[in-house]
Amino acid sequence: MLPTAIIRSLRTPQLTAPDFTPTKFHTTDDKAWFANALLKFLADDCPQSAFTDRLYVRLSNSFGNIAHHDRTRFYNNFFVTSERKIGFLEQTLRWPCYGAAEFTFCDVEILVQSRIAATNLLAIEQSRRDAEIARRERELLARLKAKYESIPRAGPTPSPITTSTLAPSAVPTPRQGSLFDLSQ
Repeated sequence: MLPTAIIRSLRTPQLTAPDFTPTKFHTTDDKAWFANALLKFLADDCPQSAFTDRLYVRLSNSFGNIAHHDRTRFYNNFFVTSERKIGFLEQTLRWPCYGAAEFTFCDVEILVQSRIAATNLLAIEQSRRDAEIARRERELLARLKAKYESIPRAGPTPSPITTSTLAPSAVPTPRQGSLFDLSQ
């Protein structure tokens, strides 16, 4: 869950129709709906239940995204893990917002990018990912320590054999072999 201040910053003030320019096929209300729906989706930590067909269709045509065949694959590609959310945010923030507002949703993209950047959402997601990795690694370390450090040793440890403990006849005589010596 994101901090309350971040959620509030992503969602307020609500974007309204006058913030946008209509296109031939989309009203300013359409643009305002998309911007607010996307920001709410991000603020709510990307729940799959909020990833509606309408949001998917518009998002798959924004920020350089592609459809990924269907809504489920698109969602799985970008929102199921922290690493994938980070990838989505990086791509969204890097997108150059091509076009003119009377023909594209570039005005929406610019406003969404500015909200994401202002809230430092990318750094928050990276921090959450790093904390999750550290937690998993500490759990693994604890399991490995429990497994390998608690193994009791059987009997006394034998002392190492040295040439001084061997009988004189058992001490091997050093011999340098030859590359062609077959006795080795």
